[in-house]
Formats: sequence, C-alpha cells, structure tokens
Amino acid sequence: MKYLKKIGVLLACALMITATAPMTAIADTAKDGDFPADVQQDNFTRTATVEAFGKGTLKDVEIVSDAGDGAVRLTQGKTEGTWTSPKMDVPAFEYMVASWSADTPEGTYVEIQARAYVDMHKTWTEWQSWGQWGTTIKRASANTSGERAMVNTDTMIILGDDGETASKIQLKAILHTDNESAVPTLRDVSTTLANTLEGQEIPVYHPNKDMELPDKVILDTPAYSQLRRDFSINGVICSPTTMTMMLNDRDSSLDLFPEEVALKCYDFEYKGFGNWAYTVAAAGSYGFSGYAHYADLDFLRQELAAGRSVGISVEYANKENGGYPYLENAATESTGGHLIPIVGYETIDGVDYFYSNDSATTPDADCALRRYRADQLEECWSSGIAYVVSSQAEENAGQSETGRVEASLEKTDEDNVYSLLVDGKETALSKSFAAKTNVLGAGIILIVPNNGNIETMPEPVETTTANKDLVYCKSDGAGHILVDSDKMKEAGANGGTCYVITNNGVTYVAQLPENGGSPAAVIIIVIVAVAAVVLGIIARNISKKKQK
Repeated sequence: MKYLKKIGVLLACALMITATAPMTAIADTAKDGDFPADVQQDNFTRTATVEAFGKGTLKDVEIVSDAGDGAVRLTQGKTEGTWTSPKMDVPAFEYMVASWSADTPEGTYVEIQARAYVDMHKTWTEWQSWGQWGTTIKRASANTSGERAMVNTDTMIILGDDGETASKIQLKAILHTDNESAVPTLRDVSTTLANTLEGQEIPVYHPNKDMELPDKVILDTPAYSQLRRDFSINGVICSPTTMTMMLNDRDSSLDLFPEEVALKCYDFEYKGFGNWAYTVAAAGSYGFSGYAHYADLDFLRQELAAGRSVGISVEYANKENGGYPYLENAATESTGGHLIPIVGYETIDGVDYFYSNDSATTPDADCALRRYRADQLEECWSSGIAYVVSSQAEENAGQSETGRVEASLEKTDEDNVYSLLVDGKETALSKSFAAKTNVLGAGIILIVPNNGNIETMPEPVETTTANKDLVYCKSDGAGHILVDSDKMKEAGANGGTCYVITNNGVTYVAQLPENGGSPAAVIIIVIVAVAAVVLGIIARNISKKKQK
C-alpha cells in the first residue's frame, strides 16, 4: 500500500457533491481482541502502562496508576513538566504520525514532541512538535521544521532528496497548566511509521494477528450524514463525523452529535477538522484509548472481528477516470481527502467487500452499510492511516472533562430570544459565537424537537439522537439564543431540547418550552380555540331553530 501525505494543502473532506531499547524490548500485549498496551514492534510503538512510562525521564511530573493502565500527570503546584521516553530503535522510516490519549481539564494542555536519528547524516533531528492540544484551549498544530525533519500538521517527515530515513526515535510530552486547581494527565502515546522507498516497506503491526476471523462481520455502528449537519461546516467534517459514529458505537449513552466532536478536535492553525492526531485525541478526551495507525485490510478485519469499527482516510471517485481511484458505489462524486468508518466485511461470490457508513451523502440511511469492493477500497486508501479506538472507556479517564452541562432557557422581552442560564445565572454567549472556527468559546446551537422524526435505518444499524430531525439556531449577537420560528414551524416542532455546543469543550443542554420560539403556533392555537367556540355557538343556535 502507498502511504501519502499532502503537504500544505487543506484537502480533508473536500467533497464534490452530486535510552536505546532493542526492537523486542516491549512485547505485543494484545491477544484475542484485546486492545494493545505497550508495543514496540513492526511499524508501531505505544507506551501506556506504569512500567513503560517508568522507563522514561521525568521532570515535574509523576507516574500514577489511577488512570487507565498507568499515566503521567503534572505534579500538583507545578505549571509545566516533561516526560521523555528512552531512545527507541525502529525500522527505517520516512513518515511518522504520533497520537495520544489525555485528560486536559480547563486551562491545561499536553504537547507531544519527537526527534529522530537520520541514518545517512548520522545525526538527530531537532525536536518537532504536534502542537498544544487540549479541549478547552485554542489548540493548534505547530508545523515545526528543521534541517532534517518537519511536522506537517499531524505527520513527521524526514527531509532530503536522497532517500533519507530515520531508524531511532525519542518522544517527549510536555504537560502544562494555567489553572492552579487543575493538572493534565497523559494516559498513552503512540507512533506509527511508513516507508515508501522501494524495497523498504515496513510490516504492519497486527495486535490480533492470530485471532480466528468469522466469515462475515457487520457491526451496529450508527450512521450519520455530515451533509445534514450545520451548513457552515458540513462539507469538511468527515473526520469528526467518522469518530462520532465510532464513539457512539462504543458507548450509546454518550449520544454525541458530530458537531460536538468536530468542535472539540478543530485545529486552529490547520483551520480544519482533519488533523489525524487531534481527532484521536478527541476520543481520548471521552475516556477512551486510541491511536492512529498505518494499517492494511487484514488489520481492518481483525478490528472488526474484535467488535470495533475503524476509521480510514481515503480518496475516491464514483466513476472511472474521475480524477481519483475508482470506488464503485461511492457515496459522492469525488473527494481528494475523506474519512469513513469501516463497519463490516464479507465475501460474496468470491469477491471481498467491506461495509462503510460513508457520511458523504444524505439522508443518514443512504450513508449506512455502503458496500465497497476490498481491492478498490485498498487503492483509495492511499494514506494508509486508520483511527483505532478501544472497546470501552478506561478506568478513571475522561472524568475531568466538562462535557455536557445542565442549563435552562429564559425568555427575554424580545420574541424568539432566550437567555441561557446555568444554576439560575445567565451565561452570555460570545458576541462572535457564530465564528465557531476562529474564536474560542464560539459554537453551534441546535434543537431536537420533542416530536422530531427519526429515520428508519437498515439492520443492524443503531439510531441515536443525532439521527433525529434538527433545527439549527443562531445567537442574536448580544449573548442570547435566537430561535428561528420559521424553521421550527417548518419542522413541525413543538418545543424540544436545545444544545449549545462550544469549541472549548462545553455543551449546554436546556429544554425549550412547548410552542417556544413559535408565536405562529400560539396564534394558530388561539384561532383554532376561538373558531371552536364560535362553531359551537352556531351549532347550538341552529339546533334551537330546528327545535322550534
């Protein structure tokens, strides 16, 4: 498989709609569907336990056992600390993607850095950064660059025109807080490697390579159309939409909207939602363990057999000679960068297929269980990257996130305008609330009507609240919620649940009263009531005349 990374071009989800450790020092810990812990094998490394973190160098951080399988936590009272891994021997590589799972309460962040030993020049690169990441901050990729290596958004690239590769790596995690009452926790950090040079391809790490595979697997993963989402971002949120399907698949009680995950993983530097590392980190913020991985079709089958849907990065066209690799039955005309969840596989008449809940079409039911030929899908999977997320949330993980906050709505003196209240106190929205992708604290407002419809999905696809009819609203620019009465009327809405989703990790949930935001509905009810009274009077008069 080819591994390609586009440099300096925002293409993700652009849809055209119609201490040196030997290589065997850390063993493969995953068997029979388990999720891997500590790994240093083939094209993959992972540090996730007390023992593995303990082999690193600590400064103003401590290793704790009360989160996941072990974690590194900033020492209380310190504003910044570091964990540095031993130097690790790895196969010669050109490209490396780092990923991590962390808890970053308000005012905190983690920053993952790496350096590599370039064999041809017999030197270490400068430390390269994946940027400051946290759910409450203005997270941004760093795009660092040195003489021998650079990080382009989410991928470290060994530079040079003579086939330069690196065969050692070292990782560093910086944990930072601006909040004296909160500290960040790093629960795991992973790397995945690729080499496109002829004869130097690196074997793909398979955590469950010995497990017995069923002939057919189709998971009940929910399906969402990204095109039904908020119009200002719906063309570019395939990555978080894919992750939302995976997270709701893991834990239906999360009941997440794609917009929630999208605003949590938005990269303010990249100015997009397709940062592979940040999307995986968003899953980690909900308590799951995850990683990005240069994978293959066998890896997909093994994860599916273990009951886990997988996200992959593809490019395709739904007709031959469409400018990208041909994918029969593809959800949209063409895309040069798209993320899709893989939810099943089977063989029909000797042909191997995979099933995907591809978000690039509408309605939701049309996204579900699209059947793609395995050989064509492999060609479209040119990046080779996959999103991998644990079956369950980790112990004591994700609990520091603010998440959803119970709120209430209070009518103002203006029609259809409401104040947002938390614990009885008004919480004013940002004056630039609609600027959801460049102002911290901005976001999206949506209402799930009480009487909203929900699509019928093909078996065995599960449905969630995100499949219901939704009404999107705006801020009035003065900190209040403006309910669009015309849209509510069009949707036949009579009250509902309002979600105010912000890009700093908080979603406020409040009830909109019945007939709220729809004076027209009130007028209609009054007219009907008056008419009923009038008709009753007329009927009685007619009856009296007949009796006479």
